[in-house]
Amino acid sequence: MTEKRWVAGTIMAKGPEGKYVFLVKVEAEVHSFPTTEISDVKTGLATILETLKTILPIKATDLNLYELTNAVVNDNRIPLFVFEFYDEEADYRLLTERGDHSLTWLHSDELTKTLEKWEISGVPQFK
Repeated sequence: MTEKRWVAGTIMAKGPEGKYVFLVKVEAEVHSFPTTEISDVKTGLATILETLKTILPIKATDLNLYELTNAVVNDNRIPLFVFEFYDEEADYRLLTERGDHSLTWLHSDELTKTLEKWEISGVPQFK
């Protein structure tokens, strides 16, 4: 049996106060990054882009790959893609229009505090 391979991704954008915010998933009051199983016919990058496009009404051309790093979650190493949203500010309506309360924008200051299960190497500080 083949072990499932996972990929994670987030989108960073300027928040209303000018600080970076990151797209995160909210599950039982814990934050994590959106993840998906890597497709057998697509790369990890293509798989996470497709997932993010189904989460938010955005085009891949609206995103710039900002960082690629590794994360360890429950002893599993997964690639973590960080995309920058080209718009000037994160549009909070992108999340609320869909009525999806499992997603939120999290300020960079809060990101490291709340992602306790995620061991991330090499992620720069975004202020």
